[in-house]
Amino acid sequence: VAIHPCVGGDEPVTFLQAKQRLARRLNKTDGTLVSATATRFEERLNERHRELLRTPGMESLRWGNMTVASVASQQGYALPEQGVARINRIYDTTNRIKLTYKDLAWLRSIDPNPAAGLATYWVPTGLVQVHTQPANASEVFVKSTAAGTPTAYVEGIITGGYRRTASVAMTGTTAVSLDTAITNFILIDKFYLSASTTGIVTLHEDSGTGTELSRIAIGDTHGKFLAFLLYLTPSAVVTYTVDIMRTIPTLSVDTDEFWIPEDFHDILLDGAELSEMRKADDASRYAMVKEQWEYGKKMLRFWVQDHPDWRPVMTGGHERVSPEQSWLIADA
Repeated sequence: VAIHPCVGGDEPVTFLQAKQRLARRLNKTDGTLVSATATRFEERLNERHRELLRTPGMESLRWGNMTVASVASQQGYALPEQGVARINRIYDTTNRIKLTYKDLAWLRSIDPNPAAGLATYWVPTGLVQVHTQPANASEVFVKSTAAGTPTAYVEGIITGGYRRTASVAMTGTTAVSLDTAITNFILIDKFYLSASTTGIVTLHEDSGTGTELSRIAIGDTHGKFLAFLLYLTPSAVVTYTVDIMRTIPTLSVDTDEFWIPEDFHDILLDGAELSEMRKADDASRYAMVKEQWEYGKKMLRFWVQDHPDWRPVMTGGHERVSPEQSWLIADA
């Protein structure tokens, strides 16, 4: 089987171009596809795009960074999972400190009641639907930045350890209580909507202007956050830089672009075509396209991982740069 190299300046850049090229490969009209076919093509391309970006060695294509400002005397923080798939590192550029990753068992065993000070550790506490818990037994309210009347739900624990569920039909931008009869939520673990809205939906403690407990992004139906603790508990406002792994987006708009280098976009067509051959039960063509797909993945992995300026450190350590003269390598 002749294998083509995965390069070429005329490869598809946009989602629409990819769908059109896939249609031509499969001898279908590349103009207006019937709805079911267009939907299937979109699913195939998104599935293969995710598969490539999830492959070990492709992580750098999803790297990003953002900042989080601490609050004095606040130990817990959270980042929205809609855009953040994983927190890789947290560091304090002001004090030139890279925070050390530890687990919750370590924190509870060494210091169950942390003092305030300069944080040097961070501790992930999992995926949560509420980024901040009520400060005390409270009634909770919901509102949106746009008109809309989906039903909002919360589930959690009230005073005494009893589990309760509350719900209410929203009234757009006007805050409304989830349940006026439940005024003692002490822990909320679920916050969700019956349908997505065009606005940002927020959950609040005590009133519509009270402390925000959670938020649901536009187009989502659940609150979703990556939660973590800082140790020591920050005693002042510090801006932390967070290295993240970005969540892989679902491409839907014709002008959307893929997150892999343009010279390798044809691999996505091979992957989508492979899925179509499996659906058609075309064994001979499946084998041919699969060979192209696997070869393309190897080429992409090599391109991403083996940068010409990359030089491994034999000892497995890291070079330290002198803060006084950043162009000099400090002694180990």
